[in-house]
Amino acid sequence: MMLYFGVLSVFASAILVFLFSRHFYNRRISQIRDSHDNARNDFLRQLSTSWVDRENFETILSSMVEGVIVINSKGKIEHASPNFCQLLELRSKETQDKLYWEVIWNQEINDSLKEALLHKRAVRKEINIIGPQESFFSMQISPVMDRGEKLLSLIAVFHDITELKKLEKIRAEFVANVSHELKTPLTAIKGFVETLKTSAMDDPVALVRFLDIIDKQAQRLENLVNDLLILSSIEFKEVKMEFMAESLKKIVNAVLALQKKVIEDKGHHVSVDIPDDLPKVLVDRQRMEQVFLNLLDNAVKFTAPGGRISIKAQWDKPYVRVEVKDNGVGIPAEHLARVFERFYRVDRARSREAGGTGLGLAIVSQIITAHQGKIEVESSPEQGSTFRIFLPCQI
Repeated sequence: MMLYFGVLSVFASAILVFLFSRHFYNRRISQIRDSHDNARNDFLRQLSTSWVDRENFETILSSMVEGVIVINSKGKIEHASPNFCQLLELRSKETQDKLYWEVIWNQEINDSLKEALLHKRAVRKEINIIGPQESFFSMQISPVMDRGEKLLSLIAVFHDITELKKLEKIRAEFVANVSHELKTPLTAIKGFVETLKTSAMDDPVALVRFLDIIDKQAQRLENLVNDLLILSSIEFKEVKMEFMAESLKKIVNAVLALQKKVIEDKGHHVSVDIPDDLPKVLVDRQRMEQVFLNLLDNAVKFTAPGGRISIKAQWDKPYVRVEVKDNGVGIPAEHLARVFERFYRVDRARSREAGGTGLGLAIVSQIITAHQGKIEVESSPEQGSTFRIFLPCQI
């Protein structure tokens, strides 16, 4: 019974982290949208006060991050900001006094401009442009009328919201992944608890086996909660990092001491090559230990018993370069670009069997980024993996 309540406690914690993380993504998306709206509204207010001042008008257009075009009542482009020409693929670089459809490729944009001209009303849309790199724009078309309600011109403002769309996609994937990761162990726990209650209580062998499975799944939930909390604290900047000049050798040795038993149990040989005169790295000690703990843990788990793991460091101005290398299962080339994504697993079955949460490398990447460093990976199937870290150092 205590075990069952313990599992529920872990699951409740996971739900709280999940809801808190989703709230963070919702808040961030809202902030970006508000920022875009405020920027557009500020621009339109500026424009309304300087319409008759051509020089000031051109200055405002040139300084805008957004792409802006002004089209007269006949459909000809009177002004186009430099960023408009950069943001959109155009039929012609010459825009002055050309009809808008002679310049703009995108039919959805042209249809919206036609609608605004015909009905003399504002049009607001999100435009998805498919190309070598998919992009998204928020388009606001506003008519400028004289006192007699005669249309003078249209002002169209294009704001790049590609980052916002990526964040929305990340949020959707995060919700789906966390839901799946929580549901799988909980379903297993619930099933075995029901079995214990109905038929296995009088079978000591089955009882021990089922309790072991429940314990393993509860541990998986706890690991997931811990990794979510670590990732959340880094992304939300809840914990202030204290960057100090630290000995890399001491950090690595501390992590090796923690992993000593696991390494010995699998019969791995670990070699460390860190020069004594290596410059100290400017890091938050606790977070950097987490980085090497995660990398070493992966190397141990995904290398067959009796494998070789090496940790090597050298000065590569202006960084200290560290390599964590193993001769394990390796990673296929098509997966390398995504290994630092949340919940991304090269082999889901193998990762779960090894007790992974799918967040370890995402945590590593976030910590390295917070240190103004870089991380790379090289790997081939059955040839092992090399994770290469570049850390700022004290010169």
